[in-house]
Amino acid sequence: MKTGLLAIAGLLLAGTALADTSRFDGTYAIDPAAQGCVVGEGDVPGAAIRIEGGQFFGVESVCQLANPTNIRDMDATLFDLQCEGEGTEWSERIMLMKMDDGSLLRVVNGLAFANPPCED
Repeated sequence: MKTGLLAIAGLLLAGTALADTSRFDGTYAIDPAAQGCVVGEGDVPGAAIRIEGGQFFGVESVCQLANPTNIRDMDATLFDLQCEGEGTEWSERIMLMKMDDGSLLRVVNGLAFANPPCED
């Protein structure tokens, strides 16, 4: 019985996280001048990132977007990233914001990146 309740609570929490991250879902070009969008491979023309289902798929890595915190008066959200890639695990903070043109603004530890959406 206790296991069933924990599973239900986990599903409810996962559903909440998905709802909080879904506005950022999409595939975004790392280099706006490059042609195409290739997710998950490093140092290739057209390298891209993708956000889907509460996960951030980067260059040879995947991160869970956790603990969403809305940034007052900015229409932005701060997340904790729990990442894995190339045999390593790490965590960091990231702020995500959608720009008026549909680009994704990412701010990580003093660095800001604007990534335009990939064409479908």
